[in-house]
Amino acid sequence: MFILHRLALFLLFYSSAITATEHNPNRAFALSLKQAPLISTLQILAQQQDVNLVLDDSLKGHINLHLKQTSFEQVLQAVGKIHQLEIENFNGDYFVSPRQNSSSSSASTVETALESTLKLQTVNIPLRHAKAAELIQSLTGGNGSFLSSHGSISFDERSNSLIIQEKSENIASLRKVITSLDQPARQVLIEARIVTISDESLRELGVRWGLFEPSGQSHRIAGSLNANGFAEIDNNLNINFGSEHSNAASVSLQVAKINSRLLDLELTALERENNVNIIASPRLLTTNKRSASIKQGTEIPYVVNNSRNETQSVEFRDAVLGLDVTPHISHDNTILLDLMISQNSPGSSVAYGNQQMTTIDKQEIQTQVFARHGETIVLGGVFHDTLVNGENKVPLLGDIPGAKRLFGNESKRYAKRELVIFVTPHIVDQQQNHPHAVSGHPTRPFRYGF
Repeated sequence: MFILHRLALFLLFYSSAITATEHNPNRAFALSLKQAPLISTLQILAQQQDVNLVLDDSLKGHINLHLKQTSFEQVLQAVGKIHQLEIENFNGDYFVSPRQNSSSSSASTVETALESTLKLQTVNIPLRHAKAAELIQSLTGGNGSFLSSHGSISFDERSNSLIIQEKSENIASLRKVITSLDQPARQVLIEARIVTISDESLRELGVRWGLFEPSGQSHRIAGSLNANGFAEIDNNLNINFGSEHSNAASVSLQVAKINSRLLDLELTALERENNVNIIASPRLLTTNKRSASIKQGTEIPYVVNNSRNETQSVEFRDAVLGLDVTPHISHDNTILLDLMISQNSPGSSVAYGNQQMTTIDKQEIQTQVFARHGETIVLGGVFHDTLVNGENKVPLLGDIPGAKRLFGNESKRYAKRELVIFVTPHIVDQQQNHPHAVSGHPTRPFRYGF
């Protein structure tokens, strides 16, 4: 009576409709239910369709249905799918029970996960050279991970160590991988000589260095002041300092290799004769594939107008001599150098309203070259013309007012200057006391800075 009473209330308030004509489980009918008790609904449907139905005692819950042109078997399949029920038909008799494989599978999954968690081992691996945060990316990034599905890894930045939770049988292999990755990074010492040479001295220097015929491996890159180039050079000496460009500021990038001993001797001799100006000799020590830079110069202030609130602020631009380099060491000790060398200096003044603004004369070379340990790369081709005022006169007589033009004359000429950079990379072996452990050409004493 209780079940029939609940079903009657359900049919009254939720407007359920069950329509059937003949007692045929495959006969189509319409069914609309809302929050109907599962067991009561299945029992009444079985009575209406005149079929035998056996329900498990553990069944419970409610169902919501709105079906058109359906059959008793379709209703059972729909209810079974929603409530994870096992429905079997033996000679027209239907047996409905909870699906055992679902619960057993869930229990098995939980049991497996619990068993795997209990077998996990936690280890702390301190690192000597590599950074823990970067090493984690190598272990877990890329196409896959060195950890199992239940393993995890984290790091402690303060102690630079890895904290690994993994199966005990995988710990040993992980230690080997970490040891192979935790190696000291190879270092590269970059020696650079940045000089400016007059056009006359360039021709003289080119004659004395022109010991070999230019080969087809020489490279020239002409274009704007910011030249980007890639050059792979032969082993022979191949220097051609001449340029076809006569602009006030132009680039014809020429790359060559020379012996560092010869370079120091030539530059020293020219500097004593005042034919070359050695601007700087920076040295940088950096690790493999790490950028390093050194700059020296001034910051020029300039006024910036803010159109929103009609205010002015002061910002600064660099007018510096700088060297930026990123070395890449290959397996055969060949070094690929990404170079960015700039010589930016204060230029002329430009009137801007009631203020005088200072321009910046930029001379930059950006290129990528190959070199071996101890080889010197020559980068040149940044030209600029300088106005030189000269005066020739007879001593004493040339200083007499009104008569100095009779005993002297003044001249103006443009002197072409070229910015030339000599770069020598050295692979540093940390296990040796001296900085150039890899066999190569001897170099100058080891020091840093300009």
